[in-house]
Amino acid sequence: MSNFHTRWLRFQGYALFRYFRLVTRTARFQVEGWANAEKAKTSGRPRIWTSWHGLGMTFMNFGDRFLDADNFVAIIVGDDRSNVLDELGSRLGGHPVAIDMQGNPVASGRSVLKVVRALKAGRETVLFPDGPDGPAFVPKAGIAYLARKAAAAILPTAVWTKWGVHLPRWDRYLVPIPFARLHVTIGEPLFIDETMSEADVLDRVTAANNAIRTRAQLMAGTKPWP
Repeated sequence: MSNFHTRWLRFQGYALFRYFRLVTRTARFQVEGWANAEKAKTSGRPRIWTSWHGLGMTFMNFGDRFLDADNFVAIIVGDDRSNVLDELGSRLGGHPVAIDMQGNPVASGRSVLKVVRALKAGRETVLFPDGPDGPAFVPKAGIAYLARKAAAAILPTAVWTKWGVHLPRWDRYLVPIPFARLHVTIGEPLFIDETMSEADVLDRVTAANNAIRTRAQLMAGTKPWP
């Protein structure tokens, strides 16, 4: 990758950051479920926030307004997109970690363990488990691996708005507009440990993320998706 191409990708990340901040600072938020977030925190377990990939931007607007970005270690895709996402995540105050199991599995495995250690040390993260390339609403194994290894509390969360645009892609990515009203719902934490099977964790994540998305859509006055 040329230096020009890298700089162009990082400029895209900066442009995204400026748009994120514009939306965050002008949006109106309605949030329910803070008691669930507190329940996960007081359990002493690491918190893994989770939402479907298509709600990644709206979740990050919520996080930018209400959560401590400096305490987040953020997993990002390890291909060219990492330049965009690293610029965005770093400017928002988080600590991005690029993981690309297709490129260098050994190095990526070390990065995964770095994230696990960070979670055990008290940091938290957010995962969009059907990303980065789908299929939509089908979680990958990574969230089960991290949650089991860290004995984490998974917090299913959805942020929905009628004031936005759905991009015509696999996840119908929701891009909120400035001055949008964002409806946030945080579900009951899923307490995970190593005795649970991967399939059990993924089933619970799927059911919880679907239910919480439906709740956020109802809060926004939108007809829930099937």
